Amino acid sequence: MKTLIIYAHPETEGFCSETLRQVEEKLKKFNQEYELIDLYKIGYDPILKKEELYTAGNRNISEQNLEFQQKIKEAKNLIFIYPIWWGTMPAILKGFFDRILTPRFGYNYKKGGMVERLLKDKKAIVFVSNGSAKIVYSIFNMPNILIKINILSFCGIKSKVFQIYKARKLDENKKEEIVKNIEKGFRFLFINLY
Repeated sequence: MKTLIIYAHPETEGFCSETLRQVEEKLKKFNQEYELIDLYKIGYDPILKKEELYTAGNRNISEQNLEFQQKIKEAKNLIFIYPIWWGTMPAILKGFFDRILTPRFGYNYKKGGMVERLLKDKKAIVFVSNGSAKIVYSIFNMPNILIKINILSFCGIKSKVFQIYKARKLDENKKEEIVKNIEKGFRFLFINLY
């Protein structure tokens, strides 16, 4: 598998569903193999269980999460699509990261507290939408820092984040903005296609 899409939005019409539709359309156009993990559709349980809490010495990983780790391991490219709610990603996606990006899979701590990044062979593009104006995030864009630096880069994944601001009404101008973001993202992931 080349590309894995992780989608975190309930099944409604809007910015995320339009982005997903256009991403899938473009992947098909380029004959790129992909798989979709729709976290809401599958009813993914984001709650980290006591037996999974690696900081307490527990290392159990559910069969489903082992399967997702394998899909990530096999993928060359990752695409994340989600909205910004209350300044961050939906809880279902945060829980996915908590349960999937475990030590020995996403990273390891080495002596002296240094981090060994275990997913350095991956690239990711992130498509997010939020209702706020761009100026709200112009100085300190915490949603982008969280996904790009604190999560993906921590595991060694090179990434670019594309954000749609004022995502309140999906009109033709906003659809065009989505198209432009996808184009930029695909140029980052699929250099050989351009």
